[in-house]
Amino acid sequence: MKYATLLLFTLFGFHFAAAQIQGKILDAHSKEAIPYVNIWIEHTNNGTTSDINGHFEIDSKPADSIIVFSAVGYETSVFPINRLKDSILLHPFITELSEITVTPQIGKLKTTIDKFKKRKINHYFACGTVPWMLARKFEFKQEYKKTPFLDRIKILTRSEKKDAVFHIRIYDVNEDGEPGSPLHEKNIIGKARKGKKYTKVDLDSLQIKFPEGGLFIAFEWLIIDENKSEHTYSLPGSLKKKKSIRYNPMVGTMPSKETQKHWVYRGGKWSNMIYISKPQKDMGKVVNLLAIELRLSN
Repeated sequence: MKYATLLLFTLFGFHFAAAQIQGKILDAHSKEAIPYVNIWIEHTNNGTTSDINGHFEIDSKPADSIIVFSAVGYETSVFPINRLKDSILLHPFITELSEITVTPQIGKLKTTIDKFKKRKINHYFACGTVPWMLARKFEFKQEYKKTPFLDRIKILTRSEKKDAVFHIRIYDVNEDGEPGSPLHEKNIIGKARKGKKYTKVDLDSLQIKFPEGGLFIAFEWLIIDENKSEHTYSLPGSLKKKKSIRYNPMVGTMPSKETQKHWVYRGGKWSNMIYISKPQKDMGKVVNLLAIELRLSN
């Protein structure tokens, strides 16, 4: 993935406090705050998310670290952490939208891809204290030309918080078969209700056509206080209690042998990371693939 290295600063209060950096992320053109930007220290397990007002805090050590900023609709940007002096300006990502606006959307015909049942989902992915994305590849079929627009996705979520917020990102497939360029310019925000629920996210207003090269749909966790929950546990054979932090919601997965469809984004990089599930009857060794039901329309 290509990064745009930005060395633009303003006089908003970006400062070092103890072992943390506190700052604000702004649109380079409008100077408006950018909410829900995921931030990583490269090659570490350190990351966070800006809040709804664009503010964030992150550990400033080590001093020679590289910090990565990733937001929907903006170029992914990297900075040496010791060069950060003021608020960060991110540049909007420029895309060609003519391809997805030429044909008017009618919406009468529907095609549903990869239906799943709640009772068959018994494995979930969760998020600790570092933001990440889990993506699933969908391949194009000629039959989709009758219903070419992305209409809705349905996933299974488990949440301990009311209305846990997450992002959905949609990418085309690049020449290496990886998630490539984004197919939308605005945040696609989902909210997971408390408990084990089907969560639906409408896409029809975006008028995104299913690319003939295929696409990726990614689930992105947000490290914000509204999603945070704490747990107490003890290790096997020990009575000592420990605490852990998790960010909601968890998202359901299903067994699959199609490893090339499963991608993970951590620390600013995509990888075809494989998570092996328990052997399934008549399937043998499988991976945990993000359970997504995708609906198309005309």
